[in-house]
Amino acid sequence: MDIVLKYLSDIRVVIGIALLAIIITIILIVSKIRAGKARKELEDLEVRYNTIKSVPLSFKLNKAVAISRVDPEAMNKVTLLRDDLDKAEANLKQISTLLADTEDEIIAGKVKKAKGDLEDLESSISLGEKQVASLDQALDSILERENVQRQEVNELKNHFRELKEQANQNRAQLNHAWSTIEQITSQTEGMFSNFEERMYTSDFEAANEELENIKKSIAQFERLLQTIPELLEDARGVVPKMAEVVHHDYTEAKGRGVYLKHLQVEQNLSLITNGLKSDLEQLKAGDSTGVRENLDDYKERLTQLGDNIHRESEAFDEMRTLANETTTIYNEAEKSMAYVTEQYARLSTRFGLNGMDARISSARDSLHNLAQKMPKVFTLYQENQNPPTGLVVQMKELNQDLNEVSDNLRDIRAEIDSAAGGEERAKKQLVKLQVIMNQMQVKIAKYKLPSISKQYDADMKRADAYINRLTTLINAAPLNVQVLNSTLKEAIDFIYRLYNNVNNVVATVMMVENTIVFGNRYRSTYADIDSELTRSELCFRNGDYTQALSIAIATIEKIHPGNYENMIRENSSEA
Repeated sequence: MDIVLKYLSDIRVVIGIALLAIIITIILIVSKIRAGKARKELEDLEVRYNTIKSVPLSFKLNKAVAISRVDPEAMNKVTLLRDDLDKAEANLKQISTLLADTEDEIIAGKVKKAKGDLEDLESSISLGEKQVASLDQALDSILERENVQRQEVNELKNHFRELKEQANQNRAQLNHAWSTIEQITSQTEGMFSNFEERMYTSDFEAANEELENIKKSIAQFERLLQTIPELLEDARGVVPKMAEVVHHDYTEAKGRGVYLKHLQVEQNLSLITNGLKSDLEQLKAGDSTGVRENLDDYKERLTQLGDNIHRESEAFDEMRTLANETTTIYNEAEKSMAYVTEQYARLSTRFGLNGMDARISSARDSLHNLAQKMPKVFTLYQENQNPPTGLVVQMKELNQDLNEVSDNLRDIRAEIDSAAGGEERAKKQLVKLQVIMNQMQVKIAKYKLPSISKQYDADMKRADAYINRLTTLINAAPLNVQVLNSTLKEAIDFIYRLYNNVNNVVATVMMVENTIVFGNRYRSTYADIDSELTRSELCFRNGDYTQALSIAIATIEKIHPGNYENMIRENSSEA
């Protein structure tokens, strides 16, 4: 003990011990760092090892072996790959052992030895990565067909699920064919199961055939979902409604007596009804082949039937109206013919109507021909055994021809009536003119006009000449209506104008006399009034009635400015 203390008391010894402790500590730290680094490298290598080991080479090789049983070309490749896989697995087994040993060495602190093993591991793992990558690529090339089929079937499964969802959402519209839809979905699901079985046994040819069956089934399912709702809407709604409307219109028209046998409406409706039943059964079975064409044909035929029924109904109504009009026109034409014949025989010589012979004869012949044609047309109409659209054409032609004859007879009748009426009208006008002439002569005699113009005498003689001329024309045979009418017009214009002139002269004379009589009361009082009135009387006696009136009015205006109008009204009422 004393010896130890003696050594420890020596400073050199203490320093030596301290240095030794430091060196040991450094060695331990360096060893730990190297061990940590080695641990990190080992962990990285383990990750790489696990990565290459996770590649399912054995699983893929087994599938490749299964494929090689049905594919001779793949058999040689699989044999070579099997050897390569054995080598790769041997390398991986060696790596696994080396990893475990290296880990033990690191734990034991044998870092230097572990360092050498890590280098070996790096080489082995690098080799393993190359081997596995090569094998994986080679096996994938053999399994490529399976991968393609697998990808394709997955897409088909997704699409099939979407179609099933769509079907469920539209079940109400698809209810008519729902049993078929369920059958299709069940069959398709079975096809998917068969496909998986074929893939499991690596029977890719059979799997491919099943894949084609799946495609066809899904295509049918999709086509059914796209077409069935619209087809059912037409087959169960649109077409039956159209048929119902056509049947209603047909029943109504038939009840009114419209001939419709030629349209074969009942037969067509029966054929369409039977066709609809067959189409609905076909749709219920999920088969829409030809149904769209059938439905379009039904709609077109029903539209044509409806249009034809309406056309025949309208023609039927039009034919009844035309029949009534035709009968009325014919009766009027007969009456006109009888009237024209009678009047022409009686008045043709009197009025010079001999030029109408050809026109009357032509109208008579036309009316006779139409009288023979009418019974044939009306018999067809009354029997009601032919389509109205055909009969209405014949009735229109008959109606038009009768209208032409009736219009011609009406024109002839109007000419005859005009001639006869012209004579009566001329006689009445002649009497009126004679009365007017007498009235003018009476007025002139009544007022004892002291003087009248020479023009008046000439006008009166001319008026008398018109009267005599009209009398001669009226009594002439044959009567020239045109000359009579023109002469009558001239006479009326002239005599009425003369009558107005005479009335104006008489009115002026009356005013002059009344004014002078009114002014006479002031003659004794006013000398200038007496003088002016005397001058007015002188003009009156000379026949200058207008000048006489002007002087008389001016004279009275001096006495009663502005009151002359009242005087005129008083004198006029007294007269």
